[in-house]
Formats: sequence, C-alpha cells, structure tokens
Amino acid sequence: MMGNLTTMALVFIGRSLICYIGIIPIAAIFGTMQEYKIWKTTPKPLSIVGHIKVYILNVLWCFGTGLAAISLLPMWAQRGFGKSAVSIEQNAVMENLVATGLFRAIVGRVKIVNEENIPHIALHNPKGPAPIFIANHASQIDVCVVYYVAKRFKWIAKESVKYMPGVGIGMILGDHIFIQRKGKNGKSVSNLYEESNKTIQSGIPMMIFPQGTRRITKRLPFKDGAFNIAIENEAPIVPVSIDVSINAWNSLYPLNLLWGGDDGKIEVTMTIHKPIEVKKDTDKAELKTRCQDIIYSVLPAIYHGSESESSKDGNKTNSGSDKKKH
Repeated sequence: MMGNLTTMALVFIGRSLICYIGIIPIAAIFGTMQEYKIWKTTPKPLSIVGHIKVYILNVLWCFGTGLAAISLLPMWAQRGFGKSAVSIEQNAVMENLVATGLFRAIVGRVKIVNEENIPHIALHNPKGPAPIFIANHASQIDVCVVYYVAKRFKWIAKESVKYMPGVGIGMILGDHIFIQRKGKNGKSVSNLYEESNKTIQSGIPMMIFPQGTRRITKRLPFKDGAFNIAIENEAPIVPVSIDVSINAWNSLYPLNLLWGGDDGKIEVTMTIHKPIEVKKDTDKAELKTRCQDIIYSVLPAIYHGSESESSKDGNKTNSGSDKKKH
C-alpha cells in the first residue's frame, strides 16, 4: 500500500514538474512580445535575430532562476523554511550568476563608469540605512546588468511575478517585496513601505526603477515610491544611468564569434552617479527632479523623446571618467 502511494506521489510530482517546465516556452513568448512593443518605437526595432535573442534570454532566465532556486531547497529545509533562510545565497549568488552570465552570453559586454561611486555593501551583518539604487528602465536587459552594480539587493515586483515559472520561486526564496498593482491595494501599499523600511534599516539595499515601466523613446516622470522610502529612512540614493545600445538585441553576437567576430563590443554603459544624501526634511519634489536630471544627463537623445539622433550607435559617457569593462 505504502509503495503504491509513494509511486503515485512521485508520478504526480513528475507530471507537475513537466507541466511547470512546459509553461516556460509559452511565458517566454509573452516576454518577447513585451520587449518588441518597447523597441518598435525606436529607429531600429527588433529584427528576426533580435526576437530570437530576446526569446532565448527569457527561456534561459526562467530555467536558470528556477534551477538555481531548486538547488537551494535542501538548504532552505535544513534552515527551517524561514522567509529569508537562503535569501543571501539566492540573491547574491544565484541571481547574480544567472543575470550576468546570460547577459554576457547573449548580449555582450557592459561598461561601468564611475564605479568608485558604488557604496560598499556587506553581505553579512550589514548596517543600515542601506542605499537605494534608482535607474531608468528601457529594456529587459536592465534587469540583468544591475547585478554588475550590486550583488545583494531587493526588488519590488508585482504580485503576479510569484507565479512566473522559475522566476517566481527565485523571487520568493530571495525574499523580495511584492505589491498588488491593481484593484484595492491599500493594504498592499502599506505592506510595501513596511517591508521596504525593514529592508533598508537592516542594511540591505533596494533596486528601484522609479519610472514604473519600461520606455526608451520617452522621458517618463518618476513615481514617489523610492523617494518616500529614502526620506522615511534617511537612506542615500544612488542614481544609475543605463544606456542600452540601439543594436544591443539585433547584433549577431554571439554567433559572430564563430567567424572571429569581436567579443568585446560594449552594448550597455552604466554610469554610477555620486550618492545623494537624504534627510527627513528633504523636499521630495526637488529630490525627484534632481535625480531624474542626473540620470538623464548622460543618456543619448532617444531617451529624452528625441529620435532624430537615436540611430547613432555607441554610448555617451563623461570623458575622463574611470571606466571598467565586464
């Protein structure tokens, strides 16, 4: 009897895993469609190669984050299934490896300007208040490259992300913060600030895209969330400018390596600006404007809503700044 029950349980688990894995290729289609909508407003929309690369990244992102999270389940069980029992390993190790590895394998290289402006972040026994990193958001690529800036941080994600194959379990084990974006979400917003305040005071940074959505050809106003958290906790804000090359998706990399192509082409430039000190009495409107102006100050014309100059390949950076390739 026990043998039959064990067999049935194993069969059920196996079939469930097959169904779960089978959702990934379908979910990747929707991710590719979303990226297509962003890039179709640019002078160089996604080509066939671009669509394939976006799709592959989405599939591998789901598989990679899922497998990484599953590998931590025994450790999670050993530590008592606590909410943050394996959050360091998931966020600082697994997520970082998947994000940076996929970017390097599919897109190319990233250049970091003014890397000395990145605050030191301790993985163990950190002290608060931790910094809040804010950046413009133009592409799925952004989610990968920010891991070059900080190894450990928390995202704020919509509740539905929990149910994304692979990604959801990774986000849960990483102890990231979820919010209900539609409907009656007063309680969810309250929980967002409560969890964010705890995170910052515990010494764990946060990574926030204050635009609230992806956009390349339009300079969107910043939302209040990141600034409310910073002012409440007197946490420094680190503005980050992410300049994604107009050919980032459409290049033949990594296939060009087969015939001796360049593997050192920079597809993303990230400029780390000096941290901004924030106090309880800091004027929020002025802070938002200042941060937005700083972030957009080094971005090319296309990010400001001007497409006339956006076809120029390459990234603008401050001349004379310290630069590092990854």
